[in-house]
Amino acid sequence: MSLLTKLNLPDSVCVSGRFYKIKTGHTYWFRFAEIIDDEDATLDDFDFLFENEILEDKKEAFNALLGFYWEKKEIPRATGEATSERIIDYSIDADLIYAAIMQCYGIDLCAGEVHWHKVRALIAGLTGTKFNEIMSYRCSKPGKDKTMAKLKRIWALPIKESAENRAARERFNKLLEVKSE
Repeated sequence: MSLLTKLNLPDSVCVSGRFYKIKTGHTYWFRFAEIIDDEDATLDDFDFLFENEILEDKKEAFNALLGFYWEKKEIPRATGEATSERIIDYSIDADLIYAAIMQCYGIDLCAGEVHWHKVRALIAGLTGTKFNEIMSYRCSKPGKDKTMAKLKRIWALPIKESAENRAARERFNKLLEVKSE
């Protein structure tokens, strides 16, 4: 029996003092990652993660799901250098993640569901893959190395447009349409 099969991985979240079974497979949590990035998403959009029930307290349910998704670790400890720069996007990087896990571990993520916490552990342990290389570009600090700056720019994840900026852009485009008629 391997270490990962011995681990007691969670299969539920606690909401209002009660435990609710959730779907733990990686494909559900890749979808969760897409939804939390969607500014038009509502709390109802996360109901699919619960096995048998739809919870009434959607906000607390969402917070419990978020805790499962971003399982906090004590190590490594924060260094004080927080960054808001995203270095991974489970949708954009899906092919790289798949290839890296296949390359390092021989695990085919398309062959079946893998517990989300196992997938996160596998990603954390990746070494020597194209995905690691790209992550290093995204994490690099601006400096004198023009090649690294170029690679960082080429591999940077798209900046998410805020709802406010999107609304302003749409108003501007409508003004242009009216003037061109």
